[in-house]
Amino acid sequence: MTFQKASRIQRKGAKEILRVGQKALAYRKDLLDKEQRDRLKHANEKLLGVMRAKPVLSASLEESANEVDLALRESGGLYYRKKSLVENIEMLLVAAIVVIGIRSFFIQPFIIPTNSMFPSFSGMQPNIYEDTSEVPGFFQRAVDKVLLGAAHYKLKAESSGNLYLKLQAGGSFRFARANFPDGRFFIFPTTVREYVFEIGGKEHLLRVPAEFDLDELLARKFAGIENLRDLPMVVTQDHGFSGNRLKLSDQPIRKGDLALAFDILLGDALFVDRMSYNFVSPKSGDPLVFRTGSIDDFNRKVGTPVRTLIGEDKYYIKRLIGEPGDTLEMRVPESIFTNGTDVRKGVPGILYRNGEPLHGRTAFEKNRQRTESLADLPDAQNQSGFPGYRAEGLLTNRSVLKVPDRNSSNNPTGKKGFFAMGDNSTDSLDGRAWGFVPEDEIIGRALLVYYPFTRRWGFTH
Repeated sequence: MTFQKASRIQRKGAKEILRVGQKALAYRKDLLDKEQRDRLKHANEKLLGVMRAKPVLSASLEESANEVDLALRESGGLYYRKKSLVENIEMLLVAAIVVIGIRSFFIQPFIIPTNSMFPSFSGMQPNIYEDTSEVPGFFQRAVDKVLLGAAHYKLKAESSGNLYLKLQAGGSFRFARANFPDGRFFIFPTTVREYVFEIGGKEHLLRVPAEFDLDELLARKFAGIENLRDLPMVVTQDHGFSGNRLKLSDQPIRKGDLALAFDILLGDALFVDRMSYNFVSPKSGDPLVFRTGSIDDFNRKVGTPVRTLIGEDKYYIKRLIGEPGDTLEMRVPESIFTNGTDVRKGVPGILYRNGEPLHGRTAFEKNRQRTESLADLPDAQNQSGFPGYRAEGLLTNRSVLKVPDRNSSNNPTGKKGFFAMGDNSTDSLDGRAWGFVPEDEIIGRALLVYYPFTRRWGFTH
């Protein structure tokens, strides 16, 4: 007579039914009568004994598992038979609770949309294809998507002619609502920028994320300059096209050609440390993540003479410059006004905190050095990428700004204030425009850039 050993699948199934049997007995023993309780307990113990035997025999295992199954059918209640869908939902709910708990109290993910903190952190960046032969194929785009979060965009001519950009009311684009497939994660509605081009009398629509400035890309691509408003091109109007337009190219484009092709690289995705500020106060130099919901109201109550209202509740990331009670001042070197320095993006200055130039962070040192180099040589090359702080708004030249403390005489809110600026001072809407950040809006400190896989990957500074 031969005895067949139990298969791995049989052992796995028996282990699962024993788990349910032990669980049902533990949670329902006070609801079961003595007979039901003893039957389930005995069946569990018998199956456990068979599973511990060497070898585990198929017939014995199947018989004992069936006994547990019969006992559970009688007394298992909601624990048996539980559908796999229910178990999966339970697992997802538990996972969601864990994730929400971690996000609320420890670590929160955050994606940087703009370049106000460049080069310390990067927002969305363009990669322009000057030659259409360089446009990557499907495989390379998939690799770039995984490694860099790159999204590919192109403007394909549906007719032949010169390339124009149609000017919208108040600017070069209009905001629109995008649904599937242009929505967030393909399905969720989101706001986008719509640019309308004209080729050979036919309109061509191009949509990009709302935070992405296509103007700079167009200016660089078609004129080799930084600002679309500086394009030395003629605004034309004729009977064949309603509305004003900018002529972008003198080179005629043929039907089927790519008039424009580029990638948008995802802004840095980072983790925010929400825990530390429960034990220590934010310090000057910290890369600070905060919400903007009550900033306007706080600055109104403390009498800050702001020039810009934020008007919405969003997440921002800026560098913490001033702590409660600090005195801040921007000092512009005298030679800046006379040596021909380009001040179209603001007048470069050196930022002082409590009478001393800001120090202790790379962004502080590099911005100061950039201003000093411009004071000595207005055409000096910018090797570091930091543009130098700009004197404007609440920090014009030689103006002194006091950061409100909780006990300041002009602070009826009872909250501490903090002053924050972008490392990329020339392209940052920050505390110079809208004032101070109240302490209860601070989320935490930027901790780690986890994606994309660039040179900025790793712990922040």
